[in-house]
Amino acid sequence: MSLRRIVACAAASALSIAQACAADITPEQIDAYAQEVIGAFKNTGLGITVVSSDSVIFQKAYGVRDTRKPDVKIDENTLFPFASVGKAFTTAALAMAVDDGKLKWNDPVRNFIPEFEMSDPYITKEFSVRDLVTHRSGLPAGAGDLLVFPDANPEVSDILAAMKHIPPATSFRSEYAYDNLLYVVAGEVLSRVEGKPWHEVIESRIFKPLKMKSCKALPSEGAAAKNTVTQHTREPGSWEGEPIDPRYIIGDGTAPAGGLSCSITDFAKWAQFWLNDGVTPSGKRLISEAQVKELWTGVTPTGVSPMLAKLGDTHFSIYGLGWTLRDFHGKLLVSHSGGLLGAVSYFGILPEEDIAVFVSSNDFAIATSFLALQILDDAADPQSDSDWIGQAIEFYNGYQASAAKDQGKGDDAAKDVATDPGRPLADYVGTYVDPWYGDVSITIQNGQLFIDMSRSEALDAPLVPVAPDKFVARWPDRNLNADAYVMFSAQDGKVSGMTMKAVSETTDFSFDFHDLNFAKNP
Repeated sequence: MSLRRIVACAAASALSIAQACAADITPEQIDAYAQEVIGAFKNTGLGITVVSSDSVIFQKAYGVRDTRKPDVKIDENTLFPFASVGKAFTTAALAMAVDDGKLKWNDPVRNFIPEFEMSDPYITKEFSVRDLVTHRSGLPAGAGDLLVFPDANPEVSDILAAMKHIPPATSFRSEYAYDNLLYVVAGEVLSRVEGKPWHEVIESRIFKPLKMKSCKALPSEGAAAKNTVTQHTREPGSWEGEPIDPRYIIGDGTAPAGGLSCSITDFAKWAQFWLNDGVTPSGKRLISEAQVKELWTGVTPTGVSPMLAKLGDTHFSIYGLGWTLRDFHGKLLVSHSGGLLGAVSYFGILPEEDIAVFVSSNDFAIATSFLALQILDDAADPQSDSDWIGQAIEFYNGYQASAAKDQGKGDDAAKDVATDPGRPLADYVGTYVDPWYGDVSITIQNGQLFIDMSRSEALDAPLVPVAPDKFVARWPDRNLNADAYVMFSAQDGKVSGMTMKAVSETTDFSFDFHDLNFAKNP
């Protein structure tokens, strides 16, 4: 029996849902899963909503908004930022513009943004609106994200200026590589065809007709709301969330890639909108049937992880227009995850089972996806014994141990031992320029080399030599888990350039140091 039949069997009985549907997952079971996750991961806060097309099956908030205010609890009207889950809002609004005849998915981007330019003239000419939102650009994963992460706030013009300087990693439209900046460009396309800022389009075309009154399209407005969570990060090896530096709240300019916030009460309306095929509770169709199908049609194969194959009986996974589509115990699963510094979310829909699940947390632990998948698993296959939460615990324990070791913690961790860099420190001093990132300065402070990443106040640190011409930058905020090696190159005996690489494989891909290639100014 599927989750959607819980409501029906309870309605047909004078018994409680738990009593009437004992053989199926119940609200009590969902709550038990949530309590298991909170007990295992020590989440600061958590919000869950589970809906069918016409009913809210389960909705509950857990924990606190901010660890500095333990008496201020999260409730069902508290705003959660949900990061890249919001990409579907951008594509939904674009689909509405397609319905209005203002654009076509295969229109070249330059029809709307003449200054748009990629590194290759052919790609620039052929690059379509569809390409902006399907992660097949040929750029490396997370390309250019250091223009934003962790604390930069670029204008759209800055991103457009940088795009042409980011070298491709693969050929155009040949492989999947997740991208955020191109969604910012997609938001700019929407703004130009609608003649108003992106956030006003989202508010008028989605929030207003769906009566999502709590929701904020801009990160600054979400963070400033009276009833909103504070994002929390964890230092590797720690199980306690710490409030983030407010500088890490992403800038309003990058909101189309994932800057929205909603309460679980209002997000439930968004979930039901999709279960009702793009129709509001009042019966108004916001997106045509053809465009709903288009959004949920796969474009770019993503590959299937061994965990998904084992636990979800998944054979294919393909990215559509703002959504991931895959088989899940023989059923279609439409979903997206989202992660910011200090917040993670997951939204999954089983259309054939008439069930949608949204889980969000104000703590950077990976529990949200696994908790949602545990609930969806029970809905898709009541006979399944897949233990998503158990796998999450095992995975996270390994992640924490690896990240802590890479930060030099623990008896078996390698410690930074200063060595001879191979040349006088003064030889490294100067300004280094990367074509898409811009300037980075290397100076000497207190007898050490010091790196200043010009776009970020958080990425400034002393450099410790660990090998000839190789240094390590340990950023002051240890919760970033983004320490980087800095490797200098020489030509004709003189330092001429610099590259970087994250120390830990657990570092988020948005810290794309490895895509930087600096030349030293003469």
